[in-house]
Amino acid sequence: MKKIKWTEGNIGDLTGKTIIITGANSGIGFEATKLFSKNGAKVIMGCRNLEKAETAKNSILKDVPQADLVIEQLNLSSFNSIKDFSLRINKEYKQIDILLNNAGIMTVPYNPTDDGFESQIGVNHFGHFYLTMSLLKVITTTPNSRIVNIASIAHKMGNLKPKTFKYEKGKKYSRGKAYSQSKLANLLFTYKLQELIGDKTMVLAAHPGISSTNLGSHLKVLRYRFAKFIFGLFNQSQYMGSLPGVRASTDKNAKGGDYFGPDGLFEIKGFPKKVKSTKRSHSKELQDVLWNESVKLTGLNYK
Repeated sequence: MKKIKWTEGNIGDLTGKTIIITGANSGIGFEATKLFSKNGAKVIMGCRNLEKAETAKNSILKDVPQADLVIEQLNLSSFNSIKDFSLRINKEYKQIDILLNNAGIMTVPYNPTDDGFESQIGVNHFGHFYLTMSLLKVITTTPNSRIVNIASIAHKMGNLKPKTFKYEKGKKYSRGKAYSQSKLANLLFTYKLQELIGDKTMVLAAHPGISSTNLGSHLKVLRYRFAKFIFGLFNQSQYMGSLPGVRASTDKNAKGGDYFGPDGLFEIKGFPKKVKSTKRSHSKELQDVLWNESVKLTGLNYK
């Protein structure tokens, strides 16, 4: 029996939908923005760099002249920026159909966020936690709404160590371990939030496989020409990398807690399908630890 591939043709009509995408100006966020716009949605582009966001918007408008795009400044390494963004959104919009928590950083040097977190856990998890909690009321009162968190294959190597959440000058640091922890956190957050929300809103996750984005710009191994060549053989385009997140956002047959990734070997590349995350990501104990730490460190909680 021939396997049916999920493609952009399966997205369906999104007219009347309002979608927020973090990191919408580049990589898979840019491609998702284009696809959602192409299918009639209004897309709010949450971006740190407004100049790059404007360039991305103009690029999409060339291909999709009817695109309804709104740029809003959002810096996920700053709770103040997230708070300002959320206040504007909550004031101006009565519905949010989809929140796609897409933005992220990968294997960056050891630095603090504005609020003193190690930057990868700070941006990839705590920034999106703060954003999601700040928008939760309007999301959960929008019928058939969804929250989608972009995780990574790297979550399989992740461990949760709350003592590493805060930045400490002079501390030994593994960029790879910090990234894997942040991606595990994305999944722990997904499953715990779905448990708390119940059937009001679907909370899902997706990962892009290995995609040709600028996320890997800090990977030391990619400074070598041969490594770049090998990497190029196994990765996929930004467009293909965006499809798992787009499927999680729009698939009518999806259920809360579903996790989507590429259908190819080791989930590195391919068309999106439902995949499994590690046992660790389903640990109720770890989910509770992360949730309690997130509530304590952000001051925000469900209800």
